[in-house]
Amino acid sequence: MKPITTATYQAAFLSGISNILAQVLKSYRSSTPLELDFTPVIHFVIFTIINTPPNFQWQEQLEAWFPGQVADEGAKGEKGEKGEKGEKAAAKAGKTRLSKTNTAKKFLADQVLGAPINTAMFLAVMGWFKGLEGQVLMDYVQQNFMPFMVAGWKLWPAVSLISFSVVPADKRVVFGSLVALGWNTYVSMIM
Repeated sequence: MKPITTATYQAAFLSGISNILAQVLKSYRSSTPLELDFTPVIHFVIFTIINTPPNFQWQEQLEAWFPGQVADEGAKGEKGEKGEKGEKAAAKAGKTRLSKTNTAKKFLADQVLGAPINTAMFLAVMGWFKGLEGQVLMDYVQQNFMPFMVAGWKLWPAVSLISFSVVPADKRVVFGSLVALGWNTYVSMIM
């Protein structure tokens, strides 16, 4: 299976689990019998199936624009050469270091472009699942956009920094999905 397909299946599975977990927690908190409603579970899974492939490609594009690992310029090549020859030899030998500059660029691009687009898309799709259309849907997205962004800023910037620093690009969506297990449980409870 292609990595994008695997990531989509994994993310969809975790998304469904998070919504079920939210329903279990709501039932427990309100001391009511658990009656699973599979409609929101299906909604979360469908959204994740729609949303994961573009996010997977976004992560790969960010990595292509701003590689996290660059040749260690201070490392010497196999023959002890410095400079461009030494850097190329070090890169061939696998001697790399984390580029803090590129990590910062990826982080900013993700927070300035990726986060708002994902938030708006989530709200639009979930509003549409609720039967909202046209101007009512637009109003729903506008009313909920900033509260969701502010809530997200309490978690996702830290997740992004960890992800960009230590998680390979093809595993970032799955890493984010694992973190999203808790986040989606929270979102499911407030939706």
